[in-house]
Amino acid sequence: MPQANRILVVDDHREFGDFVQRVAAKAGFEVSVATSGAEFKDVYHAVQPSIVCLDIVMPTEDGIELMNWLAAERSRAAIYIITGHSPSFARAAVAIGRSRGLNIVGVLQKPVSLDALRNILKAARDGTDMVAAD
Repeated sequence: MPQANRILVVDDHREFGDFVQRVAAKAGFEVSVATSGAEFKDVYHAVQPSIVCLDIVMPTEDGIELMNWLAAERSRAAIYIITGHSPSFARAAVAIGRSRGLNIVGVLQKPVSLDALRNILKAARDGTDMVAAD
């Protein structure tokens, strides 16, 4: 069962995870950061996050493969797709995740602004879904 106010970020660029961690911690969230698919899987079980921020383009194991894994795990977490690629790429990732029964709530388009991240965190805290950039 996902634990409220727990966020797990997986992004091969550690700086992005650190950015989310700093901002979310100030908003009262517990944040864990993984930089690879293997690390993500280990941390996911330990943390049981209510929110997952999932980078789609990563070396070795990409976000689509991790979405397949999350679907097999029957994840209930609210999932935000992270990408620095074109919005059409992000829309395809959202469609893939939703087709696998995942709770894809939106997209964080890099570079993510501080205001956009704060708005998403506020929506999560308030229990409302918010799409950052769909």
